[in-house]
Amino acid sequence: MTESTIHTLATVTAPAAFGTRGLPRATKPTSPAFWDSYDNDTLIYDCIGIGSRGIVRLTMPKLLGFKKKLLSANFAISGQQIKRMKLKQNFKHDVLDIYTGAKSGDLTITSGSTLLHVPVPLSDPERYAGCNVLYTQIKNDDLQWVYDWGCAHQRNHGVDAILVSNNGSSAYTSETLRQVLTSIPNLKVADVLDAPLSYGAHLKNGTGTGATKFLQPALLNLNRDRFFEQARAVLMCDVDELVQPVGTKSIFDATVASPLKYKSFHGVWRYAQTSDALVRHADHILAKPKEKTCASKYCIVPNSILGRMTWGVHSLEAINRHIFRPSNRFQFLHCRQISTSWKSDRSTKDQTDMSVDPKTQAFLGATFPPEPNQH
Repeated sequence: MTESTIHTLATVTAPAAFGTRGLPRATKPTSPAFWDSYDNDTLIYDCIGIGSRGIVRLTMPKLLGFKKKLLSANFAISGQQIKRMKLKQNFKHDVLDIYTGAKSGDLTITSGSTLLHVPVPLSDPERYAGCNVLYTQIKNDDLQWVYDWGCAHQRNHGVDAILVSNNGSSAYTSETLRQVLTSIPNLKVADVLDAPLSYGAHLKNGTGTGATKFLQPALLNLNRDRFFEQARAVLMCDVDELVQPVGTKSIFDATVASPLKYKSFHGVWRYAQTSDALVRHADHILAKPKEKTCASKYCIVPNSILGRMTWGVHSLEAINRHIFRPSNRFQFLHCRQISTSWKSDRSTKDQTDMSVDPKTQAFLGATFPPEPNQH
């Protein structure tokens, strides 16, 4: 029987006395719409006690203008004053570790007359222990796409646990998404993390907007700390990406067998003919000649030297992705029209230089049954 639930975050908005976050140094708005998607007021995404490390960890967007106020505040857990803390400033999010033992309870942050209360649940590494975990973050992706994506990786790689962070989808609820995940066969765990938070500014509304995308890397590491510590391995893979196995060897088996417990790999774009019907992964059998590969993705064992480092979207954050050369055996198909086109137009209505790729056609034909379940 599949275990399934919706997890929530103990998000804290910065009080007025903390001022505003401000902007990363290289970021400059060029449109008033910039502020519609920039997170200028979230102080804390979540707070958990991590038993294996004896700490309480706050995961936050980049503090920037909030840093001085937060670090000068008084911290206490269940009335016990905090004497030792350590701030780790990552590229796109910050982490504050409180050395007080991994206690559940109530964290209070006092700054002048401002008092903040933050619940402190304990991490739950047992939930995903020993699992091959598939993880992504979505917003309004069609639920049929989500189902097909999950089924493909279950069939080809033995995925037995899926966690999807729902970034404020308006097309459906987190409960509806959870039900779709539970309908994917052979899963031990099918969970949703409800994360209705600002993603970051759109590139058309400013310069240096990449530095404003705090949420995605923060959630990657937050979920690692909260759930994945004992997972067999975790594959970071978007809904428009399908990782191909090598013969009968899955990406999870290859990662666990690798000396560094880390396996990165490039992607290749694949296309479908534009249609009035819903385009599916299985339709993406077309390729362009001599097209550049997509940025790498990776699979990692959390309980390893590299696995305990800061995770990024395409590679480990503090290690140049070119140091660990991507595998030339594994790759992922980047399905062009599996997209809401929120970032740019992903249709192929003006594409004319595409042709059927026989290997892709054979792989997709074997991966998807003739009539998959509809959602």
